Parts: sequence; C-alpha cells; structure tokens
Amino acid sequence: MSILQSGTPTYLKIINKRKVLQEIIEGNKLYSRASLAKRLKLSKPTISALVDELVEEGWIIEKESKKTAKKGGRKPVHLLFAKEYKYTIGIDIGGTTTEIAIMDLDGKFILHRKIDTQEALKRNFVQLLVDQVNSMLSDQNISHTKVLSLAIGAPGMTDSEQGIVIEAPSLGWLHYPLREQMTEHFSFPIYIENDVNMAVLGECWKGAAKDKAHVVLVTIGTGVGCGIVINGELFRGSQFAAGEMGYMITNKDQATEGFESIFEGYGFLENHTGGPSIVKQYQRGLEIKQEKEYSAEEIFEKAIAGEAFAKKVINEALDHIAVSLINIAALLNPECIILGGGISKSGYWFLPKLQAKINHYLPIQSRTEVMLTKLPQASLLGAAVLGMKKHELLSS
Repeated sequence: MSILQSGTPTYLKIINKRKVLQEIIEGNKLYSRASLAKRLKLSKPTISALVDELVEEGWIIEKESKKTAKKGGRKPVHLLFAKEYKYTIGIDIGGTTTEIAIMDLDGKFILHRKIDTQEALKRNFVQLLVDQVNSMLSDQNISHTKVLSLAIGAPGMTDSEQGIVIEAPSLGWLHYPLREQMTEHFSFPIYIENDVNMAVLGECWKGAAKDKAHVVLVTIGTGVGCGIVINGELFRGSQFAAGEMGYMITNKDQATEGFESIFEGYGFLENHTGGPSIVKQYQRGLEIKQEKEYSAEEIFEKAIAGEAFAKKVINEALDHIAVSLINIAALLNPECIILGGGISKSGYWFLPKLQAKINHYLPIQSRTEVMLTKLPQASLLGAAVLGMKKHELLSS
C-alpha cells in the first residue's frame, strides 16, 4: 500500500494525489492551488480537495507569500512540502567505518554518528546499530512513528528484495539476513541495498549527477564498486550483481598469465587499482619492509610530487581505471561517470589524463564526461532517496 493512500479512495484519486505531492516536492518552484491545477491540467476543485487532504495528513503546509500579487489583491498562498513531517534513517556500512544519519525529507542531516566497523563486528553488530539508532532518535525526541524508513547500504552483493547481503568480503558476511535481524527491533520499513547503489541515488538527487537519468558511479578504495542508474532507476542485474566491476578484466595478457589476489574474493581490477594493491606494488618495488607501510594516499602524494617509482605505480593503476571507464562508456553510454572513494581525493591531478584517454578511444558522439563526487556522504543521502522512492514521494 502506498503511504499516500488513505482509506479506500479510487485509483485515479491515488494517482492524482501522488502527482500533486511529487510536483510540490520536485517542481523547483512555488505553487499556489491555481498554478498547480494549471501545471497538472486538473480542475481547481480537484486540486483543492487533494491539497486539503495532504494538508490534513501533514505532508504539505500552506504559507502566505510576503509579496503581494502582481495585480494587487490578496497575497498568494504557496504550497510547501513539510520536510520534517517524517524522517529517514541511513546507515552506510564501510569496511572501516559505519556511518549513521537521521535526515529530514530534504536530505538535511539532523544527527550524524560514526562507529568503528571492525570493532563492532567483534561484538553484536546488529545490536550496536539498533542501540545507536534508538539513542539518536531519543536525542532528537523523534518517535518511531515519525520514521518513514531506514535504509542500509552494505559493501557487497546484496539481494535488495529479500534484504540479504549475499557476499561482503570486507565484513566476512555470506548470505547474511540483515533486514530480518533489523526488523526484529523496528516496526518501520527497512531496506537493504548495495552501498554504491545507494550512493549513486544520492549523487542523482543532490550531487554531481543532479537531474541526470543515465549515470554510473565508480568508487575506488580498498575495492572497486559501481552503481548504475538507467532511465532514472537503479539497474541491479538478474542476480543483483550488476556493477561488480571489480571483476572486470582490463589487461588480457595479465589475466591469462594469472594474477596475485590481494584479498580472497576480490577481482582483477580491484587487485590492480585498489588501495592495498597500490601499496603492495610500491613497497615490493622499493623492497620496503612491512613495518614501514605507506598508505595509498601517501603514494598518490609522492606521485604528484614527482617521485619516479610512485608515478610508475600510480600510472599503471590509472591505465587499468581508464580501460574500465572506456568499456563502461562504450557499453552503457551514460551522461556521466562519477568517480568516488579514496581515489577521488587525487582526482584534480589525474582526471584530465583519464578524460583524454576516454576521448581518444571513443567516437565524439558517445564520449562520456568523467566527474568527481561532490558528496562525502552520498550513500546516506541515497538512503533517504531509496525510502522516498519506495513510498512514492519522488517520481523517478
């Protein structure tokens, strides 16, 4: 049942009521009842009745304009979305850190906390999440009835229909029934999604891909993740494995010769572009002992500063990334590819090189712009989008 349904109205009324609310949320302008009727091509009495219901239910509020009408007379009364009528909760589980946020229906953070993922996994991980959520709600005096939804992004293949994390190597999870465990503690709707899928929804809502319908987000950190939006909707694949581009082959000779896996379960691309792989290649080349370990970020900094071997290692990784992006652009022809994850911090340095390679190998008419993420918490914002889409507050 849609969150917009009240009693047993006719199907047409449900559709029109949904259109009214979606237009107020997404229309990017202030509507009066009259202007909304004109926009949606519905009669003024129909619009008035639907607006009355939405005001009574709490989804919208009416506010008199500070400016008088152009022709004089009464000040117009605008229809505004009640952004704090309900709240959404987002949880982004990362291999190192898990972030939790309470947001209003416009994605504004009301409260944001972090916990150490690996430490939490040594204890009762789900119970720690439950305790954090309840503590945060209590701190803000928000009751469970005011929560529209909770969405959790997990780093791995995720069955979003069953709410099961199929495989998350960084968490040690295999067929983990995350939604089932969470629903034992909460009555509001809970959604489980791949973390990069959630992030691409956030980017399309508030980030670099705002108002775009065909978008690919590639995140490169410890591993490689990919979220795909086609025609404004997530593309998950037949077995929820679409976007697992960490397994993409970007060098035929290296693949046929065999390659050393950095982590069990990680694919070819991850083993050539992920942070641990970059560190291992750099330290092996300089014969640095394990106790003097660098981070991938430090190696990028050395490459940017001009150190020859660091540049060699980083350029090798960038070549693999370039090939993967060319293949994605050729296959899907998205409006843009967004780069996120730890690698995006150095994007100002290498992005022109990647774009040049893409432009070299693709015909002009199918070239895709590569952009850097603008949202540090895209997955959390995506959790809000996911909940609002499920409840039909957003049109696409």
